[in-house]
Amino acid sequence: MSEGKVYLTGGGCGDAGLLTLRALEVLRSCDVVVYDSLVSEKLLKWCTADCEKIYVGKRYGSHARKQPEINALLIEQARTGKTVVRLKGGDPYVFGRGGEEFLALREAGICCEEIPGISSAIAAPAAAGIPVTHRGMAASVTVLTGTAAEEDGQARLKLDFDTLARLEGTLVILMGMHHLAEIVTELLAAGKDRNTPCAIVMEGATERQRVLRAPLFELPARAAKQGFTSPAVIVIGAVAQLELLTKCDSRTGENGLFAGSNARTGICYDRAEKLPLAGVTIGATGTPHFAGKLSMAFAEKGADVWDMGFLEIHPSECLLPDLADCGWLVFTSPNGVRVFLDKMRQERKDLRILCGKRIAVIGPGTAAVLAENGIYADYMPECYDALHLAEGLTARILEEQRADCADKIPAVFLRAEQGSASLPRIFTEKGISFLEHPLYELEVQEKKRASAIEKVPDYIVFGSAMGVRTYFEGMEQAGIENTRSRYVCIGELCGEELKRHTESSFLTAQESSVEGIVESVCRDVGNKTYYR
Repeated sequence: MSEGKVYLTGGGCGDAGLLTLRALEVLRSCDVVVYDSLVSEKLLKWCTADCEKIYVGKRYGSHARKQPEINALLIEQARTGKTVVRLKGGDPYVFGRGGEEFLALREAGICCEEIPGISSAIAAPAAAGIPVTHRGMAASVTVLTGTAAEEDGQARLKLDFDTLARLEGTLVILMGMHHLAEIVTELLAAGKDRNTPCAIVMEGATERQRVLRAPLFELPARAAKQGFTSPAVIVIGAVAQLELLTKCDSRTGENGLFAGSNARTGICYDRAEKLPLAGVTIGATGTPHFAGKLSMAFAEKGADVWDMGFLEIHPSECLLPDLADCGWLVFTSPNGVRVFLDKMRQERKDLRILCGKRIAVIGPGTAAVLAENGIYADYMPECYDALHLAEGLTARILEEQRADCADKIPAVFLRAEQGSASLPRIFTEKGISFLEHPLYELEVQEKKRASAIEKVPDYIVFGSAMGVRTYFEGMEQAGIENTRSRYVCIGELCGEELKRHTESSFLTAQESSVEGIVESVCRDVGNKTYYR
């Protein structure tokens, strides 16, 4: 087998529109993408459906994988003959450890190509209206990292503050928020003017962007008071006082906070009035169809949706049952309808065999997939979950029970093998016979789950009790705990499962549907001043 190739690719800063054409080209054609935490998840949508996505994000004090492990992963993937995109935030060679990865790949004999990206050192200040150089104000720019090195078990900054304090140009500090107070103290001690204009651009070039401007001596206190954290770029120098934004786009808020838009990209960074979830990150779990529908609905509200799906559908090899003696066909998910209709086509069964059958569905999403195929549901409960479907349908069957139907099976459940126990339990309690026919099985894709549990979006949405259970099983196996994300459930049964795994408060959609989930998150965000 011929060895593959690795592209060390810069994903740019913040806004997905800042990606280069060359980077877009390789994303569209790669077999595997290995990506970091600062990469916009929107970039992953350019990959093909069968592209394997591996998350290796690193933040201060929390590394999904250590650098040697990432190097080994890239080599391993390339040696299977795959085309691999190593997608990194900003530019791979600007404090991105891209050089280390290139050398490791070259030593292993793997072909590698570096694709530059727009660095946050330039793009984040620009998105806030700050040019890092400006005639008469700054003739040079110095980019440095504020990351401390371990020495004698302690984190120490290895920066020449005496030299930095004497520079007349712009200082741009990446990854420096955790040592902001130390950086400012050392610069002042080295003789830097205490009133030097400074700015912090947090989550630059995204809809969550916040900007703080203050003189050097006030910067740490103001940043702490206003909750400025990583990821952020620190700008020190005269240019930090500039706001080169169009008058119609710039808006200055209270407490020195600034929100505006980047005229070059057309991206507005303060869209809260129009898009209620602008700046909010959503983790979409579940099957591909559910996660996809969820993503589209949240994206319309301005949210940044992260793919956290790890459940895949595997249709059963069993043939469909003889439906001649069945009264009701019961579908509990859009996936079930799709698999059922696919099986009908594969087994060359004519839709006319459904003549005289009545159809019950769990909710409007399931009904909609049937309607797309010219089939319309006869019953749907007012509350869209398995419990209410079972209670409502059994009541209707008992009401309509006729002597000439005694030899028929009142209902056949066409659903996943891991379906809710509520349906068979309620039918058994009511003394109504039924046929359970598993159409498909939901399987956990371990690599996708490992990637999903490492992500920490603002909200994580679950569409089923199984999704909850398998997510937390993965968390337990990996020894990971997520205390930052707020969980959202599609309904009561899903919520009951969540209570077994966490004591944290969570949201439950008032209507068990994608629309209900979106509405619950919008309401929650609207009830508070929202910043990550």
